[in-house]
Amino acid sequence: MGVRDDEFVEFVQRCSMPLRRTAFLVCGDWHRAEDLVQTTLAKVFRAWSRVRGMDRREAYARQVLMRTVIDESRRFWHRERPSDALPDRAGPGRT
Repeated sequence: MGVRDDEFVEFVQRCSMPLRRTAFLVCGDWHRAEDLVQTTLAKVFRAWSRVRGMDRREAYARQVLMRTVIDESRRFWHRERPSDALPDRAGPGRT
């Protein structure tokens, strides 16, 4: 691993738990919070060459986390609701 990777690993070790707690406070589910943090860290890694020179990397990561939460909540699959009982026939106006 290079210096860039070592710096990112150190950043992840220092910030992953605070990010996970923040994600949990927003979504209320530890498993979803972990997924959100992993997505956030992947986005931060892609921009790491720019981010590593910032003074407030943690604040940048929190901003990415919050935007990730918003993006995930807008996805269509998130609004779908599973159902145990299926209707016997189509509703009015359907064939």
